[in-house]
Amino acid sequence: MKVGILGGGQLARMIIESGSKFGFEFMILSKEYNSPAGLLTPNEFVGDWNYEESLRKFSDACDILTLENEFIDYKQIAVVEHTGKKVFPSSEVVRLVQDKLLQKETLKKIEVPVANFCSVKNQDEIIGFAKTNGYPVVLKTRTMGYDGKGNYTIESESDIENALQKLTGRGQLMCEQFIHFEKEIATQLVRNVEGEVHVYEVVETLQKDHVCNLVLAERNRFKSISGRVRDIAEKISGEINYVGTMGIEMFLSDDEILVNELAPRVHNSGHYTIEGCYTSQFENHLRAVTNLPLGNVSMRENDAVMINILGEREGPAELTGIGDVLASDKTFLHIYGKKETRMGRKMGHITMLGNNISELVKSAHTARSQIDI
Repeated sequence: MKVGILGGGQLARMIIESGSKFGFEFMILSKEYNSPAGLLTPNEFVGDWNYEESLRKFSDACDILTLENEFIDYKQIAVVEHTGKKVFPSSEVVRLVQDKLLQKETLKKIEVPVANFCSVKNQDEIIGFAKTNGYPVVLKTRTMGYDGKGNYTIESESDIENALQKLTGRGQLMCEQFIHFEKEIATQLVRNVEGEVHVYEVVETLQKDHVCNLVLAERNRFKSISGRVRDIAEKISGEINYVGTMGIEMFLSDDEILVNELAPRVHNSGHYTIEGCYTSQFENHLRAVTNLPLGNVSMRENDAVMINILGEREGPAELTGIGDVLASDKTFLHIYGKKETRMGRKMGHITMLGNNISELVKSAHTARSQIDI
């Protein structure tokens, strides 16, 4: 089977790594040659997935298509679907999810708990929203926001003008209630064409400069809320007929769960599943879109910690320190093959398995300090 992936970054790369054992042939549509995923397949097409001609040429070479990011115009996905090719997630799912306002409206409609929100066209609407919900409030771009890009926390009315100046050029805006959460948590759901659903362990995510830095996965740590999280995941995936792996980011406060954002793809908070679970989010994504039975999502050991390797300078990537990291027991290194390093850019990740989460966190920070890239 020829599986096409729209995008050639690290997520596509890890999908290929997980699926090669099944004998799938992978096709990549990337905006540049020798992308991280393109390094693993001879079938790298270079073009813009938002141009119909590039997308049609690419889809003609594939049996089914999937995507590694939600920033493709859903109308272009619909063009491919009209040719008879299956795309997962579908154009309708991408339409619902890629616009954060529409996403929140959809979640609210199906009674999934979310923070208060509203659309925003001017300063007066932000002031009115803050009068009802209090400061701070979060101004967001409705589309194209990720890793903290496209967000501005407004602490008082005096911040509004600056926030609008910063974000207005990025498209339509929305406002959300600021949640004073205890923890940021996440999970991954996977659903195949037949409607079989599995939900991974609930994990805690820790941010660094608005980018996920650490993921802490502990078997049964969130047992008291896991049933509710599963109900939320199943409700969302069933309501929108989702197929594939989806990341669900949530806030936890006083045992209350609020869904923050959905990612219609494999997700950074699930990278630990490659070694930490019997079946990774990447393999299960492929199983789902090809309508194979889903694999076991249980953790192999009690604890797993994933730490991102974020760029700390600007320039060509020059990797050192691999030997020091790999000398540690139950330590797994992934380098994404990006040619240029940038401040905060995701260049790779390290996963550690064990039975003491505090020790794993310390070891993960030590391992990260040994890598230079």
